[in-house]
Amino acid sequence: MFVSTIGIKKYNQKPQTLISDLFVVGVTIDPASLATVTGAVTAAVTVTGAKLGDLVNVFPPAYDTQGVMFQGFVSAANAVKISFFNPTAATIDLASGSWTIQVVRK
Repeated sequence: MFVSTIGIKKYNQKPQTLISDLFVVGVTIDPASLATVTGAVTAAVTVTGAKLGDLVNVFPPAYDTQGVMFQGFVSAANAVKISFFNPTAATIDLASGSWTIQVVRK
């Protein structure tokens, strides 16, 4: 999905652009098993239109992420990676699932 502009308009005022571009991609990801206090990064996911410096939001499948922290970032033009980190005292192996990636350009 691609949306060119999202904004807000107050009554009797000119619309204000809040986001100039929004790209949304759904992708199946099977995060690596994470030993205690370790991390992993996925292979690049294609998000056409993503540019270095864009904001990336990552939404997990409808399951408990068990304390695993995750963050998305644009690694190159049209490419997003997700970094996972397990800060807990136990090994965690998240199941494969459908993750949603949003890339926002201001």
